[in-house]
Formats: sequence, structure tokens, C-alpha cells
Amino acid sequence: MTPNEWQMLAVGIALGSQLMNLLHMRWNAQDARRNDAAAAATRKKAVGDLYLSSFRLYRLQQRSRV
Repeated sequence: MTPNEWQMLAVGIALGSQLMNLLHMRWNAQDARRNDAAAAATRKKAVGDLYLSSFRLYRLQQRSRV
């Protein structure tokens, strides 16, 4: 191989590795956003379940007093 071909090979490998790093960074950011959204939805569901169970308990206590 000529020196130019060696240089093009080295540059190609370097550019390819940089592009793969950028792709991995983008995929990790997407996963993080997806995980944050799932955690927020789970949190909302847990808060709603807690409210409904306390409301149900309140209604049972009100019935038992009557």
C-alpha cells in the first residue's frame, strides 16, 4: 500500500470510531429520556394509587361511624 492509502485508512478508522461514539451518545440520551418518562409515569400512577387507597379508607371510616 502507498503512504496515501495508509493515511486514508487511518483517517477512515478514526472518523468511523468518532461516528460510532456519537451514535452511542445519541442512543444513550434517547434511553435516558425514555427511562425518565417511564419513571415519571410510574410516579404518577403510584401517587394516584396512594390517593385512591386513602380515599377508600376514608370512606370506610365514615361508613363505620354512621
